[in-house]
Amino acid sequence: MPDIDRSADIKVYCGTGLVAAEIPLAGHASKHWLALFHELASQSRQEACPKAEDRKDRTWVIVRVPGARKDPHPEVALDAVSALIIKVNDMEQQSGTVQTEAAIRDWWARQQR
Repeated sequence: MPDIDRSADIKVYCGTGLVAAEIPLAGHASKHWLALFHELASQSRQEACPKAEDRKDRTWVIVRVPGARKDPHPEVALDAVSALIIKVNDMEQQSGTVQTEAAIRDWWARQQR
C-alpha cells in the first residue's frame, strides 16, 4: 500500500493550457492497487482526472489541472487525489490482498535461503 512519499520531490510540468503534477509514492503499487485507483478515479468526476503509473523507480500519481483558471489554486484537486490514495489503500487493506502478497513474499524469501 503505497502512500505519498513526502521526502521525495514532486514533478511539475507546464503544457498547453494544463499544468501536470507528478506525485511520488513510496515504492511500487501492486497491480491490484493500480486497478483500484483507476476504477475509483474514473468514477469520480474530478476535473484533475488523476492517473497512477508504475515506473522503473516507483509509482507516480499524475494530476493535470487547467493552467488558466480564474481561481489559480489547485489545492482542492490535489487534496482530492490525496484522499483518493488513502481510500485505495484502505480498500486494498480490507480486500486481504496485502496479507496474501506479504505471505507469498515471505515464502519466497524462505525459499532463497
